[in-house]
Amino acid sequence: MNGAIFCRECLVHIHYKEENIMDKRLYIMKNSPIKKALLYLGLPTIIGLLMTGFYNFVDSYFVAQLGTQAMGAISIVYPLITLVPGIGLLFGNGGSAYISELLGANEKEKAEIVLASTLFYCLFFSILSQFILPFLSWLLKTLGASNTILPIAMDYADILIISFLFHIPSVCLMNLVRAEGAIGLSTTSQLIGSILNIILDPILIFTFNMGIRGAALATAISQFISFCILIQYYLRKKSLLHLSYKNIKLQGWIIKPIFKVGIPLFAINLFQSISLSSINIVAAPYGDHTVAALGIVNRVVGMTTFIITGFSRGYQTFISFNYGSNNIERVKQATKTAYLWGILGGIIISLIQILLSKPIVSAFSENHQVVSIGVHALFAGSILFFTYGFQAIAIVYLLCIKYNKAGFIFSICRQGLVFLPVLFLLEHLWSETGIFYAQALADLITSLLIIIFLLKIKNKSAIPF
Repeated sequence: MNGAIFCRECLVHIHYKEENIMDKRLYIMKNSPIKKALLYLGLPTIIGLLMTGFYNFVDSYFVAQLGTQAMGAISIVYPLITLVPGIGLLFGNGGSAYISELLGANEKEKAEIVLASTLFYCLFFSILSQFILPFLSWLLKTLGASNTILPIAMDYADILIISFLFHIPSVCLMNLVRAEGAIGLSTTSQLIGSILNIILDPILIFTFNMGIRGAALATAISQFISFCILIQYYLRKKSLLHLSYKNIKLQGWIIKPIFKVGIPLFAINLFQSISLSSINIVAAPYGDHTVAALGIVNRVVGMTTFIITGFSRGYQTFISFNYGSNNIERVKQATKTAYLWGILGGIIISLIQILLSKPIVSAFSENHQVVSIGVHALFAGSILFFTYGFQAIAIVYLLCIKYNKAGFIFSICRQGLVFLPVLFLLEHLWSETGIFYAQALADLITSLLIIIFLLKIKNKSAIPF
């Protein structure tokens, strides 16, 4: 009886429109043509990821107008501002998954405890992040900042580290609100933050003559507004779950499920950050121009990577549903289509990045040396980029057919386990040129390892790859 009352309360609280969207989503996954279903599920995720990465991309464009050292400075800081907000992903994704599970089991009170506790853990770590500030100069030098770049990097980083106080909880909240169906609110907070950042960047950087500090302040303000949009959902009691400090608990039954989902995602984020830092460290001896050029290339490739990643997550939703429903034929057809689209999409992106490499890099810098290095690096990073289209789909496929360990290991190969030794080896053998081609070789090795593993499990799996 209590369960029935709770379900009726849910239906009253969650908007009728969102209920219809969920019904339509289930119908499409079960009955619609596969190509239509993959597009329906993939496009919103692609847009969401692109909006998430837009903050740093916009900053990069406007800061690049300030010169080579300024571009080099944000390249040095970039791994740090990628890693620390990953704490928000750890607790946000882990907490969101656990809350959804508890709501599905009609355990609203437990879900509210997990909500309050998750947000508290996140706020606690956001406060801890401020202890970076006393060691910031040393840290930036360790990450590859030269004497010319260091003061500029300090000006940029100190504001952004202070903004971690609300940026980390904001990333967490974007995921928590989704657990109870408020997907529109999460997307709106990202969209408004991105648009505001675009507006504020040129005003603060150029009109108010704040330079790189203006870029950092624009990002901080935008992130604060996103945080306010999300937290008011709970403070104004518009949410299904009520947020109360009385529900905060430090107990194993809360922490373990959160970490089970969140730690693997944080590990991926961690390896990406380590890889970016390693690139800066090995590039630093070759000068500020090389650091700046690689910073531009990493941002461009990072944004296009979101397109493939977003599509793979849509595919993941589709095959998770159909695999769970034992609809193996739809999984087979979707997997074939996803491989084809992923690889073709990767080829198209590769060609665009290669053919338009000079205009793309020139949009970020007018320095001829930076442009020359950037064009070479973008070409090198693009020639085998199409293999990521295969990798992303294969990894999701492995995760969904219960090869969790293999899927996780392969997910940290491209920018971690394989990339790092390849980077240091090629730099040792071919100096600066080796740095440029490290990602291409890592992509090739990762793809070959995945193919070998897929062939090995082909007869064991009900679904041929």
